[in-house]
Amino acid sequence: MRQGDIELDSVRLHFVGIGGYGMSGLALIMHSLGSEVSGCDLRDSSRVQYLRDRGIPVFLQHSHEHLEKADAVVYSTDVPEDNVEICAAEDAGIQLLHRSEILAHLFGAFRHSIAISGTHGKTSTTAMMAQVLRAAEMSPTVTVGGVLPETGFTAEVGSSEYMVAEACESDGSIIRYHPRHAIATNLEPEHLEFYDNSFDRQVSVFGRFLKNIQPGGIVVLNSQDKRLRKIEIDPSVRKVSCAREPDACADYVAEDVRVESSESRFNLRHRGTDLGQIRLRVLGEHMVFNALQVAALALELGVDLQAIRKGLYSFPGVGRRFQRLGSFAGAQIIDDYAHHPTEVAATLRTAQHLVTNRLRAVFQPQRHTRTQALMEEFSRCFDEADELILTPIYSPPGQNPIPGVSSAVLAQKIRNASDVDVRLMEGKECIVKHLAETSQAGDVVLVMGAGDIWKVAHALAEDDKAKVAATEP
Repeated sequence: MRQGDIELDSVRLHFVGIGGYGMSGLALIMHSLGSEVSGCDLRDSSRVQYLRDRGIPVFLQHSHEHLEKADAVVYSTDVPEDNVEICAAEDAGIQLLHRSEILAHLFGAFRHSIAISGTHGKTSTTAMMAQVLRAAEMSPTVTVGGVLPETGFTAEVGSSEYMVAEACESDGSIIRYHPRHAIATNLEPEHLEFYDNSFDRQVSVFGRFLKNIQPGGIVVLNSQDKRLRKIEIDPSVRKVSCAREPDACADYVAEDVRVESSESRFNLRHRGTDLGQIRLRVLGEHMVFNALQVAALALELGVDLQAIRKGLYSFPGVGRRFQRLGSFAGAQIIDDYAHHPTEVAATLRTAQHLVTNRLRAVFQPQRHTRTQALMEEFSRCFDEADELILTPIYSPPGQNPIPGVSSAVLAQKIRNASDVDVRLMEGKECIVKHLAETSQAGDVVLVMGAGDIWKVAHALAEDDKAKVAATEP
């Protein structure tokens, strides 16, 4: 069913799985626009409590009774078809809306809607863009697949006609979006189970999304991505290209890139004109490129360069994106969402700027389908690590194991391809114990994965805080 069948700003919406990163943000924004919103989730969380504190009722567990006042039920791709509330809505003739239909509605509701999409970097780039608009006093509405440091939540309600949203391409629903402007960070094989295991099909879907940019809008493209370069953009849309040196053909170029232990920086050049240095408090060449694309779009939108500099330098990062949690026994603890080989390699390279002893990586593969499709790429992306701890594959409910696809198989392939010390460990308690007993000053412990492996990093950080507290007078 299409969202156009119903006037979304004034209806009663019930969100199934409202505590999810994407769903919680959409629920808050729709609530702010005048919709009566409720929701349910399987468990309590800080996001659920955030919504409750703002007057949105949230039920725990699923029940048909939750739909008594609903005009429409919102669900995500992760919600199974046999969910009790989905089935009850179908039986009662209540309209079902995919979360992408809500976001599509929002892209049309704001005069200057900005979609940030691509395989990697969406969350950080979305939050960066929002920070620049804030610095320019443009008060954007924001929804992101992470936690915004300004609000401690997945969304922010602004007061202007600007909206910045992360547009996930994982399930193909991106073709519903018609934003005014967009940033396309990159395009690599990912979530191929939604594209009949065809990267060509994934590229085609992404191309359809870019053709949906509103006439008169702006699309910022990574010109060094050969797949993005081949996608045709409507002539009514202004196409802006970004690249790292020495690409002289790009509209905006990041030159003289430097990544150090406390900051990243680069010189911004626009069509041959040096616009000066941009400094970031977040680390990594990938963060530099995110900032380059944000600066490019902001300048094209008429944002003052000084506001752009201020916004980018004040950007503190997003939760679980190279998040420094503290230390343990002199070892720095970093938590990161990296779950694709390209992301893993980039995060490891960034961590090397902090290492004076050993780089110790903990990685939790996510989804058997991803691990199977990218097994060879995963086997070659850990070279920067001195030690690698692999956990069993984390898969969401409903995804079954695949014969021959396991962390043990991956571990052997990594050993065959590199000299990394690879260990297989089950149970987060065992991993925490091993790291706590063997960490040394100068180590960097880098915990990566899209599942629940973050608990390892937080357990180490909390343990260190407890030890410090116990020694204080």
